[in-house]
Amino acid sequence: MRQALACVVPLVLALVVACGPSVAPSAAPPAQPAAPQAAQPAAPPAPPAAAPAQPAVKPAPPAAQPAKPQVAKSPAEAAKPAASGGKQRMLFGAAANGSSYYIYAVGLGKLWNSKVPEVEVTVVETGGGNDNLKRMDKGEFPSSLVVPDLTYRAWHGIDEFKDKPITTQRVIYMFAAAPTIWMVRKETSITKIDDLTGKDFTPGIKGSANEKQTLNIFAALDIKPRYYSAGVQDMLQAAKDKRIVGFGRTQAGPRTIDAATQEINVTTPMRVLGVTPEQEKTVVAKFPYYRFMTVEKDALAPGFPDSPVRSVVLNVGVGVHKDMADQLAYKLTKAAIEDNTPQGEAVQATSFPAVNGLDFVQMTLDYTLTPLHAGAAKYFKELGKQLKPEQAPAAN
Repeated sequence: MRQALACVVPLVLALVVACGPSVAPSAAPPAQPAAPQAAQPAAPPAPPAAAPAQPAVKPAPPAAQPAKPQVAKSPAEAAKPAASGGKQRMLFGAAANGSSYYIYAVGLGKLWNSKVPEVEVTVVETGGGNDNLKRMDKGEFPSSLVVPDLTYRAWHGIDEFKDKPITTQRVIYMFAAAPTIWMVRKETSITKIDDLTGKDFTPGIKGSANEKQTLNIFAALDIKPRYYSAGVQDMLQAAKDKRIVGFGRTQAGPRTIDAATQEINVTTPMRVLGVTPEQEKTVVAKFPYYRFMTVEKDALAPGFPDSPVRSVVLNVGVGVHKDMADQLAYKLTKAAIEDNTPQGEAVQATSFPAVNGLDFVQMTLDYTLTPLHAGAAKYFKELGKQLKPEQAPAAN
């Protein structure tokens, strides 16, 4: 009997080690892991006699050490394959977990893991564009989501970056042109943004790029609401309770309504406000990094807006550290752009439907305000595209 057990136990342990469940990365939602199995081949299981409970023979799963990335030596090293020829883990700075842009980042990580053999991408929850910019500058992120107007201010050392420019971030492409909607309860008499002076109004989620945009634009136009600072749920409830007349909210895309906006518009019908051509000129003269777009009637939902409005745009793209190898930046750019063409596999659109059918190439040319990475520029040149002077790769 003892001899039989001695044969069976090692066999059972070997089966447990070989068939045990893999650990999903902590930063990605369980249903959409950032590093899919196909792009992260598991290391061969250790022999039963060699302590199967010691997973140190494998790379540590992201859930184990989210604050201690394995690529922290430098952004340039993070962009290179491991010396053994295996995949190099690359952290990607996204946004708040659960936000639409975090969801997009998960889809992008999945795509890159399957199409770019050099990297194993792990999506990391962050505080958004400003957080990404600073952490990339420190060398924590070889790649992250980028916000063009923020990158412009950092590059030129103006506003919040006065006398302390950050020039390590390089754009590779743009994927979002999301209008910032200023809306008020329809029951009010407010029909234009000038009417917001003296009214209780939330400019956007506290600390968000949306809030920053609204504060800047209203100041330039001498519009002076009584600002009510709030998070998403507090903002929605305040509008329902009539403690504020309305709020600013960035939508998921030019044709996709944001979930919070949809929720409030069902229970408390809202009216969309826009800028006049004269107001737009005034804003751009003071803030050259802001861009505007027309949101057509019924574009976001039936009756919303109920007529075309001109709104400021929040653009979002993907950037990499300036020290990333040109060839890797080229491959990352090519994979993302070609996936969203009619011939592509639509991995990103499956995760984030708002990008479906969008022309990433044209959006990059239209909305990028600072230099592209040389690897991305090479791809655009192959497409026969002419970059604007401010988009040309920079040496510094």
